[in-house]
Amino acid sequence: MRLPYLLPLALIACGETQYFAPPPVTTDTRIAVAASTVMVNEVSMPEYAINQEIPIQQPDGSLTTDGDRLWADLPDRALQVSLARHLNTITDAQVAVEPWPLTGFPDREVTVTVQDMIVQVDGRLRFTGSYAIRNDVSRRGRIETFTLFAPVTVPGYTGIIAAHEAVWLALAEQIAPQL
Repeated sequence: MRLPYLLPLALIACGETQYFAPPPVTTDTRIAVAASTVMVNEVSMPEYAINQEIPIQQPDGSLTTDGDRLWADLPDRALQVSLARHLNTITDAQVAVEPWPLTGFPDREVTVTVQDMIVQVDGRLRFTGSYAIRNDVSRRGRIETFTLFAPVTVPGYTGIIAAHEAVWLALAEQIAPQL
């Protein structure tokens, strides 16, 4: 008698969506910077990387996703928040995401444009793009490019998301000395 009720539950359990959030990582890097306040602007990403589905490159170069395994947050927001968190740890500046929550304007604004954020067939995450640092104090700024890689050291989606956080930390460590 209970079988008709258990079967739908078993089918639902098989198709549950799993959400993945980057594990917190820490760094011992500490840098004194000229800026006392920094804002991380909205992050720009290609269409395949901005969705909650996690793209993985196939041997033919195509990208596939699994609709049952998703980012716990939108990747662009996750990167923005991660950069702010890491820059707060690495630097002595107060760092926040857009919109600026304090009065006045921040001394520096960081804008990131992601070109590629792909888990490659070789088991590495390739993270490339550029970032701009706007300096309202000196009225100058700079634009730099980045190419970062991180191995997916743990099999599956947990390892994939951890690799994302690793390259995001590496990007924060690259940006920090320029603030």
